Amino acid sequence: PVRVAGADAGEVTDIRIPSTPSQKFRVKMEVREKLHPIIRTDSVAVPQTEGLVGGVFVNIGVGTDRAPQVTDGGTIPGREPFQISDLLQEASDTMMMIGDTVTALRGDAETAVREVAGTAQDAHALLDNLRPDLQAMARNGNVISNDTRELIAKINDGQGTVGKLVNDDELYRQLQDVSKQAQDVMANLHQVSDEARRAIVDFRSKDGPAQGLLADMRTTIGQAREATADLADNMEAMKHNFLLRGYFNKRGYYDLDAISPVEYRTGVLENGKRKAMRIWLKSSVLFEPGPDGTEVLSVDGRARIDSAMSTYLKYLPANPLVVEGYAPAPTVAERFRLSRRRVGIIREYILGKYDVPPQNAGYIGLGEEAPGSPEKDRWDGVSLTLFLDRTELQIANAATR
Repeated sequence: PVRVAGADAGEVTDIRIPSTPSQKFRVKMEVREKLHPIIRTDSVAVPQTEGLVGGVFVNIGVGTDRAPQVTDGGTIPGREPFQISDLLQEASDTMMMIGDTVTALRGDAETAVREVAGTAQDAHALLDNLRPDLQAMARNGNVISNDTRELIAKINDGQGTVGKLVNDDELYRQLQDVSKQAQDVMANLHQVSDEARRAIVDFRSKDGPAQGLLADMRTTIGQAREATADLADNMEAMKHNFLLRGYFNKRGYYDLDAISPVEYRTGVLENGKRKAMRIWLKSSVLFEPGPDGTEVLSVDGRARIDSAMSTYLKYLPANPLVVEGYAPAPTVAERFRLSRRRVGIIREYILGKYDVPPQNAGYIGLGEEAPGSPEKDRWDGVSLTLFLDRTELQIANAATR
């Protein structure tokens, strides 16, 4: 195929092989007439690949306004495409350079080790020289210890100024006064603590400064939510990048959560490659009323889901699993709200217990209509639907015969 600035434009009709190595290949192409005005003599044709492993096509870049338009049968220059092998060769050369550098540094490392060993020997000799001084310091320590022992004995006997202070009753009374003053200080501290507590209550009151801080926190959380949404948009854009979109086109979908009920009912996940396998589960078995009156998973419901998942586990996560929700209700909005809430509960249970990657387990609310259900195209409950690759399905059928 031939593209002009990324748009489908025509096809290659002939490739002329050169007769000598110095000559170049000549590729003959047919391009739709409405694209002729933007193909100029300075346009360049480049062979490109769809993604990393996709098909090859010729992309013609638009020329400039100054260059004349290419006439029928005219010629434009070509350029060699970027090759992954060139990048790998450069990486190999870089690794060889690193190996040479490591070899050159080995001698320096050995020299450094020898110098460290010499330093250790010098330190050992220094300790030998200091040993007499250390022994003298130890003897001085013993003398100081004996002097301290004699001083304490004199204090206990009431000798000297310190000894008199320790053994004098007047000092005891003064210490009592100090203790009383300390109690007064503690009382003052309790009073300050009470005042601080009241200040905190005022701070948290309806009209206190805390409300301003909470408003700032709400603003910060809102900004964080916007940043998260921007990051999600960037990741979604990367999926559509030409380097990756070939993988997603082959898979048939970008994101299970992004498929609308209308697209889902058209069979977008089957895509000619997969077969939908469904296990129908009634809401009366799955759910029971919770403390607040809303539906929660029952013990029997968990057991029924576990039984259904035992059939699917050998095909996960290579094949997408979708929890379909169905619910009867008076209005369309109520049917979709209730069905989506039910499948959300069941999906969280499956993700938590069976460690299925979230991107391979989707959920969707489909209202009340359920073609192929056991109750005449209506259903009140869910369907665990596995979109199984037809090749794997044939192998599974052959194994059960």
